[in-house]
Amino acid sequence: MEIHAPSISNSSRAERHPKGTQARILLSSVFGPYAQDDEFGSRSINPMELYHNQVTRAQGSFSLRMFHRSWGIMLIQENISAPCTVLDFPTRKDFAREITTHPYDIIGISSIIVNVVKVREMCRMIRRLSPDSTIVVGGHVAAIPGIEKMIDADHIVKGEGVSWMRRYLGQDESAPIRHPAIVSGMRTRIMGIRLPERRGATAATIIPSVGCPMGCNFCTTSAFFGGKGKFVNFYESGDELFEVMRQMETELKVKSFFVMDENFQLHRERPMRLLERMKEAHKSWSMSVFASANAIRKYTMQELVELGVSWLWMGLESPPGQLQQAAGHGHTATHARTPRARHPGSGVDHHWAGASHSG
Repeated sequence: MEIHAPSISNSSRAERHPKGTQARILLSSVFGPYAQDDEFGSRSINPMELYHNQVTRAQGSFSLRMFHRSWGIMLIQENISAPCTVLDFPTRKDFAREITTHPYDIIGISSIIVNVVKVREMCRMIRRLSPDSTIVVGGHVAAIPGIEKMIDADHIVKGEGVSWMRRYLGQDESAPIRHPAIVSGMRTRIMGIRLPERRGATAATIIPSVGCPMGCNFCTTSAFFGGKGKFVNFYESGDELFEVMRQMETELKVKSFFVMDENFQLHRERPMRLLERMKEAHKSWSMSVFASANAIRKYTMQELVELGVSWLWMGLESPPGQLQQAAGHGHTATHARTPRARHPGSGVDHHWAGASHSG
């Protein structure tokens, strides 16, 4: 197979597609089936769901199971002017049918690192079935050293994808970010029992930023977005964030929010302005957040309660002695850290930034 020399971009020097915003775009997660031992994956290495995969995998049948949409490509779709289709959790046959049935100028693939073999196969399929399409690959998989030699892509995008795609289409990359309506999880079950689902019962996901300014040695989050301590703010002020949350409340009928921000409490001015707006509008919202101990210390308990912080995830770095001890005993030290395609204009659901857990 011939491997093209891809452009690897994480700066503003991206070339532009000749069709600009007239280009037809497909954004896809990697194909299924997932959590299966085959030539493309491993059930033990990459179980399907995030909670079972990373958070509660030691609990066996008591592990909470749920699925998450590919938030990164949903965010890109919402923030570009070109006609764009999102294909989430397709089968290999779904993907092949999509790229042969509809002529796409650009096909973007988002993936986590463990699914690089699936990315390679999808690139191969595109070259064969849709040879005129430009292939763009992003997501955490783009951080693999030497990725350009592993897959046949035209562009490999490291880091935040909205601004890159806007530049590539000739749009204003600094335009305000429009937030898609995202439900944080779906099809939740435990011990084989499916939990009931009703509109408004599941928290909406809000993504104020990507990356992390802290730059902890044990965390790769900031490294995925340009280097240690790098981050990109989508919403700088509490006023902007309040308007997004109010929109999600109206559209999804929610009162709770999963705040997908590595350290939401760190910059005190934004949450405190958000709290002011919540009080003015008499909003009693609840929030699940990620935060570091030094960030939480900036707030009184009263302020955290008023903000509605009901769930707090905090990472803990193991002391060096424990790391050395684990290495000496042959163990790996771990840290607590944390099929649908929509054709534009059709309003029909048929069945890439950072958040595609199964892809």
